[in-house]
Amino acid sequence: MKFQKLLYIFTLVNIATLALSVPVFAQIAQTPFNSAQSNCRATKVNTPIFKEPSTSSHTIRILSAKTRITLAYIPVSGDRFVRIKAPTSGFIQTAVLKFCQPNKNAQNVSSKPTIGSVCRQIVRQETIRRQPSTKEPFITTLYPKTTVFVNLVTGNIVKSYKSENYIWVEIDLSRSFPGELSGNGWMVNTDLVNTPGLSSLAYCS
Repeated sequence: MKFQKLLYIFTLVNIATLALSVPVFAQIAQTPFNSAQSNCRATKVNTPIFKEPSTSSHTIRILSAKTRITLAYIPVSGDRFVRIKAPTSGFIQTAVLKFCQPNKNAQNVSSKPTIGSVCRQIVRQETIRRQPSTKEPFITTLYPKTTVFVNLVTGNIVKSYKSENYIWVEIDLSRSFPGELSGNGWMVNTDLVNTPGLSSLAYCS
């Protein structure tokens, strides 16, 4: 009788333990990847940016497929539209968005440059544009710890340009984001007025 009572108690303890463990495993399985917490998304297809969260609203512009956009906030499940803040402010359908692909060329940061090295890592958020001007079309937003590759000119010097009180650096988009972007783009590396001693790029080790 005593043995049966102990067996009964042991069984109850096991059932209680199992019941407590199930939600934990479910929670782990449902935890989103880090990319879900990022404000970076890319369009799956050509898609419009609307002035209001409705397909009958005024269309601000059309984005081509694989265009990176910056969300104003992280949408919750069931949201059909989400506000974006780049490349321009407006609303876009969540169904046409996908997570930005993680950069597969991640490198460690080094303070010592390597002669001829084109690898750099983003230190602070910046925007890539077609030409070295804030008035040029937006291409994508770069976030800290993103690895990119710069273009060099004769003498292993980084291709740069001074414009609008900024020092711009040319980025090889094809190598930095293979399969997503092509050609070249420009980003601000130094703000000569507000932060003249700081750079948005660090060397990869």
